[in-house]
Amino acid sequence: MSELTIVIDNWGHKELKKYLMSLKGILDVEIKNDEQLEVYLKYDSNLITPKIIKMEIIMFLNIVKIPSVLSFDKYPKFETYNYTITRDDLCCEYCYKGAIEDLFEIEGIETVKGNFNEDYLFKKYEEREKIIINIKYDPNLINTEEIKQIQLKLNI
Repeated sequence: MSELTIVIDNWGHKELKKYLMSLKGILDVEIKNDEQLEVYLKYDSNLITPKIIKMEIIMFLNIVKIPSVLSFDKYPKFETYNYTITRDDLCCEYCYKGAIEDLFEIEGIETVKGNFNEDYLFKKYEEREKIIINIKYDPNLINTEEIKQIQLKLNI
């Protein structure tokens, strides 16, 4: 049994749990809806993948064309390495969320969490804190040079 948590910048989730539970391979779903939508799932990785789960959630919420993923955790069962991206500034929340979604799609990237929040863009430039994105990755699939190249390609 595998686990996945995905945090999405969306609040409308009526019937999402019921829909996800109807999918083959989904064993359990918990949804928290504080400021963002936090979806925790247990699933059979022989029947469904994290990428398919993410797409099912995004299609159900009708946000396919809007980057909305804020963080994720694929709960790896092996030791991961940490990599931190620090930015003095951020283009926009659209680019940030798009970068997190891009990282989700890369095999070997297991967890991504950042400190971005909605208030960031409303603060004066000199009052903004640095954007920090923490990445946990599988060193058997990605090496340090590759993770640096991934960072360079992110549009943030």
